[in-house]
Amino acid sequence: MKILSHTNWIKISGFTLLLGIFFVPNLPSYERLYGYNFQEWKNQRDNFLVQFDVEPHTPIAGNMSTLMFSVQNLQTGQDLQNFTSRITITNSSSNNTISEFESRETNGDFSQRYAFPTGGLYEIFLRVDTPTSIDVSKFTVFVSSQSFQILNLIYLLLPIFIFIGLLASAIVFIARYIYKKR
Repeated sequence: MKILSHTNWIKISGFTLLLGIFFVPNLPSYERLYGYNFQEWKNQRDNFLVQFDVEPHTPIAGNMSTLMFSVQNLQTGQDLQNFTSRITITNSSSNNTISEFESRETNGDFSQRYAFPTGGLYEIFLRVDTPTSIDVSKFTVFVSSQSFQILNLIYLLLPIFIFIGLLASAIVFIARYIYKKR
């Protein structure tokens, strides 16, 4: 009877652990990109700093993603004001231009929503046109396909299932050993 109560406790603990893994908040970084995932490009000559991040951090083909940019003055850290931006998305394997977006920005922090058509490696080019200079920065994004997401999930959960199985086996073994002694 006590074995069942321990088993229920293990099931509840394992379920809580899995919920914790799946529902960890993933807050978008915006307004001065921060964290470990953004990419950075610096141009010392024209005094530009461009930061780039994508949300989600590993986009899935066919799902909407947000490409986030922060363009700043390298020395002061202030947002670049009143410039034209041109975002060009190319597929790294074919070097074909897939999409282009052009807009007039009044603030250095801006974003573009985009759904990548297939999985693979993409290059994101940002051209910044100001009255005094034209600068181009390049960033790389890995886009996961739907089938890769399923494999990725299996490989992510496999160590957890192995750990839970070993823990449950150890508890059952110990419980049997204790009950045999009585």
